[in-house]
Amino acid sequence: MTPGSMRTLAEHHGDKTNNFTLLRLVLALVVLVGHAFPITGNGTDPLSEAMLPYAWIGSVAVAGFFAVSGLLVTSSFQSRGVLFFAVSRGLRLYPAVIAYSFVAILVIGPLAVDVPLKQYFDANPWDNFRNSLLWAWDRNLPYAFSTNPLPGSTNGSAWTLPVELRCYLMVLMLGFFGVLEKRGRANVALLALLYFTYQPFDGWALFGESERFLEPLRFFLVGALFWVNRQWVRLGWIMAALAMAALLLSAKFDFRFLELYPVLLTYVLLVLAFKTPVIGLDRFGDISYGVYLYAWPIQQLVWEPGQSALANIALSLPVVLVLAYLSWRMVEKPAMSLRRYLVRPGIRAGGNLPPRAESATLDVGPASAAGTRPD
Repeated sequence: MTPGSMRTLAEHHGDKTNNFTLLRLVLALVVLVGHAFPITGNGTDPLSEAMLPYAWIGSVAVAGFFAVSGLLVTSSFQSRGVLFFAVSRGLRLYPAVIAYSFVAILVIGPLAVDVPLKQYFDANPWDNFRNSLLWAWDRNLPYAFSTNPLPGSTNGSAWTLPVELRCYLMVLMLGFFGVLEKRGRANVALLALLYFTYQPFDGWALFGESERFLEPLRFFLVGALFWVNRQWVRLGWIMAALAMAALLLSAKFDFRFLELYPVLLTYVLLVLAFKTPVIGLDRFGDISYGVYLYAWPIQQLVWEPGQSALANIALSLPVVLVLAYLSWRMVEKPAMSLRRYLVRPGIRAGGNLPPRAESATLDVGPASAAGTRPD
């Protein structure tokens, strides 16, 4: 083992040499691939068949996004404080989804219906705009995709966005009341919240709308715990291999999988982010959020009877990538640049990050650039 091969997470994070942008993009594309099978009526992808009933590739991707988000968003709060955090998170989430809503209502909807446009607009597609508030995502476009294998489903991935918003609000509240200022009290609070995600669901304040909110929350909390204890977390390939082996054995022998899964998967993702050769995608921007927003509706739009999952991927992927890039260049990046005019960052003593690393933590996209198996 060479010197430095087991550096701590704190040491790695301070370098600003990581592949988080690439990792998020890969996770978003994994979701697109996984959804191509149910969207075309071809069941489940072969890899997911091997992982059921514990997980499928879409749920692994969404878990990865929330784990990464838990770490980076918590570090963002500790580095910058309440006001800058709130403004940054709002600008990261809302402009892109508002722009998406206009595109969905005015472009995707008219292309997806088989009724006259007057009938479509008379049915009030503007009600779909309520989704962009991100407190709930429960409205579909009228008459859209009526003959598809998943009829009427405008965006089956986006239920995770309200969970992401709630996770941001949770960090904001914990930080505002000083819970995140000391490692001890942060660990107690985060571990207590994590414990309750494993208890029988009886409605939670903030997260009580749906029991399925709890798994993304669980991974977010684990990511936050990794950040809070970053000085003690050492990253190495041997440990990552052991973590994967333990995860597979846990699934095979049905031993504490739900408890081990968030911790072991998060560790493996962090090793991949920090220990792989850096690929500089940042120069092109972070398009993972746009891939998430547009993948499902475009995949629904290009579907035709008899289509294979691979054909759906081939037809939708170029369109999704173009739309995601336009979203980044024309909406997301300009919106993020407004932070400097709206609020001045206040560095908090607890951040322990050099200036370049601090700015990096604030430029991350939502973890939820992933979907779930449609109901």
